[in-house]
Amino acid sequence: MDQQQWQEFLCSQGARWNEGSADFPAGKNSDPGAELQLIDLSPMGAISISGPDSQKFLQGQLTCDLVKLPDEHLTLGSHCNPKGRMISAFFALKIAQTEFILLLPRDLVATALAALKKYAVFFKTQLEDASDSQHWFGLCGRDAGAAASHLLSLSHGSSSDLVAGQLRSFDHNGHRALAACLSERNVVIQLPLEQAADLWQKLAGSGTVASGYCQWQRQLIEAGLPQVHQSSSEMFIPQMVNLHLLGGVSFKKGCYTGQEVVARMQYLGAAKRRMYRARIDGGELPQAGAEIFTPNGGSSVGNTVQACPVGDEIELLAVLTKSKVADGESLQLADGRVLELLELPYDADADPLA
Repeated sequence: MDQQQWQEFLCSQGARWNEGSADFPAGKNSDPGAELQLIDLSPMGAISISGPDSQKFLQGQLTCDLVKLPDEHLTLGSHCNPKGRMISAFFALKIAQTEFILLLPRDLVATALAALKKYAVFFKTQLEDASDSQHWFGLCGRDAGAAASHLLSLSHGSSSDLVAGQLRSFDHNGHRALAACLSERNVVIQLPLEQAADLWQKLAGSGTVASGYCQWQRQLIEAGLPQVHQSSSEMFIPQMVNLHLLGGVSFKKGCYTGQEVVARMQYLGAAKRRMYRARIDGGELPQAGAEIFTPNGGSSVGNTVQACPVGDEIELLAVLTKSKVADGESLQLADGRVLELLELPYDADADPLA
């Protein structure tokens, strides 16, 4: 099965395709708090890293600490340029010290892979784009880890259910598949593309509600979990998108590319911008990296991180100048739509070093 055949299969299941993502009109009104949503993650891609030096190589490149991360666990992380700007951000899945998977937006995979490969030539490790050979689903809803454990037969009792930060491999028709619990409400499943239709039908027939990719984005935005896209690559330092508050930056692991800039910003308290959650009026969806201004115009005071439609409005994450927010200034996109700030589910002003 190739991507075109996969799209045709989902159309037979009621999907409508819009710019590479599947929308299920029948699932638009489903309640993620009460129903388990099954979501096609075609807009997501992955980089596989394997070989005896994989952990050593990644430890010297990424902001997260993979040495302290146990096998079959995951963490947020990023790969920076020497100036501390994030080329990519991702969920790093550690299957073993010799095998990792980076889950990130598909539009950024080529850039992220090329940036990592520049530093991999002296290590016994192999990096590959796994976006087309492997496919990803999302399970979204209350107690998603427990629900996935039951549906995929990952455990034999509630005490061994999948919990946030864990991943497990399982067999599907003789092929290895993975289930990773990103949070209490979000589980991702990876399996070979040729097996995707079979597992989709199994899950769809087990009480889940097929929902569009925008539902997945909404969950990430509500949780304050950032994504970096091609249009925002090398735009943000990790602290600007609150990555240091989400376990994606280690200040104790030692050197990695861009570490000096990232550490200096933290220890000197020099970050003038951070990520906020907001909503705007409906209309054209702002692209990742779109500039934000005050009504007086002038230079940009922030940039969007990601956005998704929610009813007649749009919810988004945006990196904004902290002083402008503190002063209560009105902030808006270039087209005049004003940002209404919303709460994040964590203390965005906390000091992880305290």
